[in-house]
Amino acid sequence: MGENKRVTVDFCNGNLMSFTQELFLRLREEHPEWTVSRYGCLTNCGECAVRPFAFVEDEIVSGHDLAEFEVKLLALIEKKTLTL
Repeated sequence: MGENKRVTVDFCNGNLMSFTQELFLRLREEHPEWTVSRYGCLTNCGECAVRPFAFVEDEIVSGHDLAEFEVKLLALIEKKTLTL
């Protein structure tokens, strides 16, 4: 994965509490070269309440469950870091 390249991943605080907290913490620890941030609201409330999601370089990624979300998130990060 393009681990030496900078990428920005934004998580919604409400979604963190429901779905993504563990993944958020793991990404921050394992990838200090990435900017992994949390925000009070990312104005995606319909998505926030029902499934895990985040923004990677302003592109939304979501999954039906945490496992699917993690796969899709890492794939999008890979794609983004290859084009940076």
